[in-house]
Amino acid sequence: MAQKAWFKLDNAAKLYPAISTNRWMSTFRMSAQLHESIQPEVLQKALDDTLPRFPSLNVRLRAGIFWYYLEQAPGKLQVRQDEGHPCMPFSKKRDGSFLLRVFYFRNRISAEFFHVLTDGTGGLCFLKTLTVRYLQLLGHDVCADQGALDVADAPKDEETLDAFHNIPLPDVRLSRKEEDAWHFPGTKEISHTLNVIAASMPAAPLLEKAHEMNVTFTEYMVSLMLLVAYESQKESGKRPRPIRVSVPVNMRSFYGINTMRNFSSFLNPGIDPRLGEYSLEEICHCVHAFMAHYCTRKHLSGIIATNVAEEKPLLIRLAPLFIKNWAIASVFRNAGDRQFTSTFSNVGKTPFPTGSEKLIRRFEFLLGVPYDPLCNCACIACGDEVRITFSSNIRETTLPRKLLCRLVEMGIPVEVESNYQEES
Repeated sequence: MAQKAWFKLDNAAKLYPAISTNRWMSTFRMSAQLHESIQPEVLQKALDDTLPRFPSLNVRLRAGIFWYYLEQAPGKLQVRQDEGHPCMPFSKKRDGSFLLRVFYFRNRISAEFFHVLTDGTGGLCFLKTLTVRYLQLLGHDVCADQGALDVADAPKDEETLDAFHNIPLPDVRLSRKEEDAWHFPGTKEISHTLNVIAASMPAAPLLEKAHEMNVTFTEYMVSLMLLVAYESQKESGKRPRPIRVSVPVNMRSFYGINTMRNFSSFLNPGIDPRLGEYSLEEICHCVHAFMAHYCTRKHLSGIIATNVAEEKPLLIRLAPLFIKNWAIASVFRNAGDRQFTSTFSNVGKTPFPTGSEKLIRRFEFLLGVPYDPLCNCACIACGDEVRITFSSNIRETTLPRKLLCRLVEMGIPVEVESNYQEES
């Protein structure tokens, strides 16, 4: 019998199994909205052709004595009709051994991932490849380019590489201590609930607003989120606290490694309302200065070096898995999402594969249920459109409502969809 392929968990992935429960998992969704209804049987054939091209996604999670690891999953992943709330925890009964789901609904193809497998960049590559293969099977002349892979090609070693352990790292340990950040007050939803608000808007006027402030698009959106949080904190009348937005950073752009596994770091730009009043212009300046100083290969490598160094002590490596799980979960529960007010995850502008421009309407990106009561934000740009999706486990819609209203006041047209209505 041929030996099954297996992979060690990458440095980022080691966190997720330890903190997961049957009520919460770190998940995210990538979707492609087409102009025509999905044909399930063709999508299943496309999935059958696509999944072998991604061996690090075609896996199940296994527990060893000392560490978790990923092993080739048995059976066949089946496409399913999308129903219920998105990004729910994976379960053996519903999902089998797989840590990946593929859904269809009307004209939308969606793929959901347990974060132990990959990050947004890897997830988008899989979705694009699947969508291109689906369109090809329908007879369309669509190329596997612009971030989509050719399913006829053999997987490359680089694609399954644990990049965190294959880059030069400084001999340094940076402190991760940050004061707890302010959170929007809200009523936490019941388990297995994710409230979603999706907004579409033209890219050009948003970029123009960002350029007026001499900041990037991401810096501008983070600044708007900080401003909304700052104003909401003032309205609450409670003691001011630091406000931060966590921003994932794609490390592939610094090292040129095209792995399909996790390869991201995080930065938390913010403001401290205890120091005085803030305008949007000043917040933009603060965020731009922070990102210029910290969003560098040297600093981000220092963050990764700190994380990797924690795996190396002999006592940690020899500790049984249940002790590691307890220690990791304890640290996470004491910090968790407390160090930031919200998240802004932007996979950037993604072009349509050649030949699909009139077949695909847009791509979409959705973050799963937060650990703490939060409202997070994911963003992707396609063609002339920006798609911003808010995901929340609280009933109140303060952040998306105030942010989108501010954009409308700026003269930017916004089209909004939601899976729930705010209670009056």
